[in-house]
Amino acid sequence: MTWSLRFAVMLLVALFLGACAAPSSLPTDEQRQEALGKVPCLVVLPVRPQLGDDAAADFNRAAELERGAAYMDTVLAAQLAGHSHVRVLSERQITSLIPEQGVLSGDLVDRVAGELKCNAVLVTSLERFSPRIGGDYGVDQPASVTFTMKLYDVRQGAVLWSAMFAETQQSLLSNLMSLKTATRRGLKWITAEEMAEQGIIDKIRECPYL
Repeated sequence: MTWSLRFAVMLLVALFLGACAAPSSLPTDEQRQEALGKVPCLVVLPVRPQLGDDAAADFNRAAELERGAAYMDTVLAAQLAGHSHVRVLSERQITSLIPEQGVLSGDLVDRVAGELKCNAVLVTSLERFSPRIGGDYGVDQPASVTFTMKLYDVRQGAVLWSAMFAETQQSLLSNLMSLKTATRRGLKWITAEEMAEQGIIDKIRECPYL
């Protein structure tokens, strides 16, 4: 069997498996209405880079996370611009509300929500934001992004909703199950910014409160 024929067979298998895969469940209109009734006002805090205990000395990784967090802030603001019940805050706005605020804490979450008279706060933490090294059709290092999102009920201290996004892009040949995603991306290697943006869009679609 020639390489081109093997590749064609692999594509057909991937298409078949993708067609058989169960569709991802998204909240219905009724579920969204019920969720919005419980959360009439929601605060979105700036994305927080998570360096870890031993990563503070790693200047390059810290810079990557800071850059990634800043980019994700712009994506969140753009994606949630039409949501009247959502208040997206910048670092400057938080400082003006609470001048002495420091690192993210439960007290800060409560105080920000209290100042804005909102009953829920969305916290996004960025653990990995590794850039693509290479071009659209060939890379030495693929993009890799990991972040978590948690929506807190400030009245009860409970987590209303949470989600995690973690991906390191793989080639189609190394992961046939990625065919659907690869086709959506134009069968090319994407940047960390593009990966993070698509991850945010997907998670917002899954959240009934947004």
